[in-house]
Parts: sequence; structure tokens; C-alpha cells
Amino acid sequence: METLPDDLYDAIMLDMNDGDNAMEAESYDAALQFYQQALEKIPESKYDWEISLHVFTALGDICFNLKDFESANYYYNQALQCPDGLGNGYIWLGLGQSYLEIDETDKAKNALMSAYMLEGEEIFEGDNSAYFQFIEDLI
Repeated sequence: METLPDDLYDAIMLDMNDGDNAMEAESYDAALQFYQQALEKIPESKYDWEISLHVFTALGDICFNLKDFESANYYYNQALQCPDGLGNGYIWLGLGQSYLEIDETDKAKNALMSAYMLEGEEIFEGDNSAYFQFIEDLI
């Protein structure tokens, strides 16, 4: 896998850090803009770069927080196509959550089961416990 030039990587990470800071401050619209700027800087094919996994996941998270579940679902699906995406339980969790929120229950069960198989019950702790209850009878 090729690596990004240092200056481009640094510019993307600056946007990501600004987005993370905005998200922590619950300035979700600002965070969305920073994450979108980061995505725009990644060369095509975006799926070839490791950093894309983090950018798509951040976009999924921010859209979920904005209750734009369709967009969250789109971005989590994009993250799965990136290097190491399929083996990332957090992405499967976000995907399952977004599927459930848009009433795609069968897809939600499959994605949440993938999260469980990769990470175990621990990934469902805290605010995610309701999602574990959704698949508990399948385990």
C-alpha cells in the first residue's frame, strides 16, 4: 500500500483533529465540515488509503450524532471497504446501529452480530447496551 506524502497526511490529520475537537464540544455541524474537508483531501481511490477508514468512520459517527442515519449508514459502509475495515468491530457496531435506526432489522442483526463476533459483548457496554439486547437471543 502506498503512503500519503507527509504534508498531505498532516493536512488531513489537522482537519480530523479539528473535527474531533468540534465533536467533543458537541459542535456537530462544524465537526461534519472538518471531516468532509479531510475526505476531500484524500486522493482517489479513497479506499486504497488507511486513513480513509478513520475519516469514513468519523463521518459515520457525526452523522449518527446528527440523527442523519441514512448518511451514517453510507459512511460506515464506505469504511468497511477500506484497509482493515471488515475486521473492525466498531464499524460493524455503527453500521448495525444505523441499520436499526432506518428499520433495516435483518441487516442490523447481521452487522451487530459481526461486531459481537469481532469484539465480544464489551463493545456493547454503556450507551450501546440496547443494541446488544437486540441480538442477545441470537447468541
